[in-house]
Amino acid sequence: MRVRPALGIFALALVLRLGWVFQDLPVPPQDTPDYDEIALNLLRGEGFVARQNWFGFQMHSWRAPFYPFFLAAVYGVCGHSHLAVEVVQAAVGSGTAVLLYGLGLRIWPAAALPAGLLAAVYGPLAASAAEVMSETWFTFWLVLAVFLLSAPGRWGALLGGGVAIGLAALTRPVGLLLWPAFALVALRASPRQGLRRSLWVGLALAATLLPWTVRNYLVHGALVPISTHGGFILARSNSELPDWRQERGWGIGQETFVQYPTEIERDHHWRQQGLAFIAAHPGTYLRLSAERFLRCWYFFEPGYNFWFTLILPFFVLGLWRCGGREGFLFLSVLIALSLAAFSLVLYGSVRFRLPLEPFFILFAAAAGAELVSRHGRRAWLLLGGAAALNLVFWWQGAVLRGWVLGWLQGWGLK
Repeated sequence: MRVRPALGIFALALVLRLGWVFQDLPVPPQDTPDYDEIALNLLRGEGFVARQNWFGFQMHSWRAPFYPFFLAAVYGVCGHSHLAVEVVQAAVGSGTAVLLYGLGLRIWPAAALPAGLLAAVYGPLAASAAEVMSETWFTFWLVLAVFLLSAPGRWGALLGGGVAIGLAALTRPVGLLLWPAFALVALRASPRQGLRRSLWVGLALAATLLPWTVRNYLVHGALVPISTHGGFILARSNSELPDWRQERGWGIGQETFVQYPTEIERDHHWRQQGLAFIAAHPGTYLRLSAERFLRCWYFFEPGYNFWFTLILPFFVLGLWRCGGREGFLFLSVLIALSLAAFSLVLYGSVRFRLPLEPFFILFAAAAGAELVSRHGRRAWLLLGGAAALNLVFWWQGAVLRGWVLGWLQGWGLK
């Protein structure tokens, strides 16, 4: 890591994120009330539990634990202040940009500085710091894990990478995909050494998850590695009218709690319901999976996402040119496994895509650096033209959105 560029990237990223935080723009509450309640219950000594949104029924493992514990730590020091949370998240998000710069130095030095600077100013990453949601921390853990695991031949880095994967999974369980992504690449490079490296990473990952898994067993009397949320997502994402296609989905009626009073019973019921639907309606499931895959690339939120569409063509070019090369292959496999999970199991939200976008930025920066190296001035004209065209699309965003929605609805994909 080169100190001066790293400090410059951190400072730029921090200024922009704090600027976003202090604008105090309204954001949808989403999962924030649930996180808040758990954090405040932790501070009151009631334990890791939520009940206000669940008709008084106690939810002990509905949420992954890291983010509520983080909120409790901030509230314990600063009081119940979302502003304090967002300021800390601004620093964490700035650290992500620096880690991406360091990762670039390892696997494609010419792309390192452009990638770090672009991550520093990238609008969606900056905006996520101003939301009391888990995106900023989950993105940080992902990039930290890849940064550590890309260190060649360092066993301490392997253990640190395993811990980072564990913390990512304790923030969002989908973070577990980092381990098989790493193992596949390590085994391909050297089966014997790759197996040892993967086992060391797995050992650190298991040690990180174990205390929470033991806690869940003591609470529920059943094996719950991280959370009881998986069955609900599977069932509600796979039905004739899945919740992600509804304007007001994801609600749970009180009758469900009465019929299935424990978290374990509800999770089992939803899991069986989701699997039964997939088995009975394979054609519908495949259509929904295709629709979810398209949702992963949707560039309206609902407004035009200038930043994502700016990097998207260069990401595709970088993936094509560099995706199989050493260093980049880990990122390619992680992206592929994540997209498979979002499309086949979850619901293809742009929220799921955001933590992967630092890696998209690195691929895009590599493609841009290669274009400049090969074509010089003409490449700069191409990059400038792409940015100008994207500005035109942003200016005509309402028209473009109507055209895209019409096309998706015409094909039954919206």
